[in-house]
Amino acid sequence: MTTLQARKDNQHENICEEILRERAAVLSRAGYALEDAIDRLMFVAREIETKISLLKSYETDARDRKILEQYKSLHEEINLNIDQFNDLCRNAQLKYYYLIVTREALGLRRHEVIKDIYRIPAIMKKIKVV
Repeated sequence: MTTLQARKDNQHENICEEILRERAAVLSRAGYALEDAIDRLMFVAREIETKISLLKSYETDARDRKILEQYKSLHEEINLNIDQFNDLCRNAQLKYYYLIVTREALGLRRHEVIKDIYRIPAIMKKIKVV
């Protein structure tokens, strides 16, 4: 009889361990998804910064027609990148929400540290032609 009870206890422990591993995996996937979304967001943000600094260099020579056309073209590219950034920002906010919901479902109620770890930048406004 004790071997039957020991076998049941062992099966119960195995099931509990498997549940804990699955909980950790689900939480990990949600965190990695958010991290990936933020990485893509930051990549586009760096592209925007680079193009804005290039745009500022064109402003000094804006009298030349060819440079003026490049200036306008770059300006449009930046605004397209800002649209892309804003879409990625909304996606990251959704992934953050999924992470918080997952944590709540797993019984984790304190999220202050998560806010500090996964900082999502604010949505950008398009730039205007000067």
